[in-house]
Amino acid sequence: MVDGGYTAQDEKPDWFLLGEELMWPLVGIGCATARTNSLPVELYALPELALCHHASCLRTSIFANGEGCHSAAICLVRQSIEALTVYEVGLQPPDFAAPLLSAWNDGEMKQGELRRALQRDVWPAYEQGLWDENWAEFYSNLTRAVQPYAHYTPKLQGWQFVTVANDDAGKALITFGLETQDPLKMTRVALLHMLLSWMLGRILLAHDGNADVLERRATICLLGRALGQSRLLWGRGEWWAQLSPHMFFKPGHDWRDT
Repeated sequence: MVDGGYTAQDEKPDWFLLGEELMWPLVGIGCATARTNSLPVELYALPELALCHHASCLRTSIFANGEGCHSAAICLVRQSIEALTVYEVGLQPPDFAAPLLSAWNDGEMKQGELRRALQRDVWPAYEQGLWDENWAEFYSNLTRAVQPYAHYTPKLQGWQFVTVANDDAGKALITFGLETQDPLKMTRVALLHMLLSWMLGRILLAHDGNADVLERRATICLLGRALGQSRLLWGRGEWWAQLSPHMFFKPGHDWRDT
């Protein structure tokens, strides 16, 4: 078994291949972009620190996912999203970003309040999300998808169970363990990894479109379209509900985007 639940014999989907191509170059571009901010000295490092945390969570989540630790992997996805929120605030003009980051740094403002400020003053200028929804609707769906994994709950525990086979009556046979790989769960978490990379690309394009990110604009757009066409997401609406731990496909239907 390799990344994303696909074996060496499987043809990996476009969203996986495009995401692999963009993931780490965008982190490098993002760090360089963060260093161009005009924030006060006491806040200057916060955007880059946030992006480094995103990258560390992403790297660790990919490793955990590949080892079959899917519940730990999806917890780290939530951390990445929170870090990207702080990063995105830090890219805005200082008169907008500085008061927000100062309040967040002093523990006086939470992530939800940062997102509401972005929704009010920044996101209306963004292009659509994965389908034809606005960015605020897309982000709301994404945060609802990962919010249940802030703590160890029965819903998070659901990512620890693995369907290994179906018996003669069509009932699923379930197992669990320290490192028990479920190809479907592995690929669903991998889809979130690539979604995070697409989000970072979109944030960078909306910020100032420097030459390095503009060179990748077409690939970023292709990644978004590929994610939106995946069989693992069923279109606009409350797609956060589709990212619950348990997903089953009808007999004769396959979850692989090949």
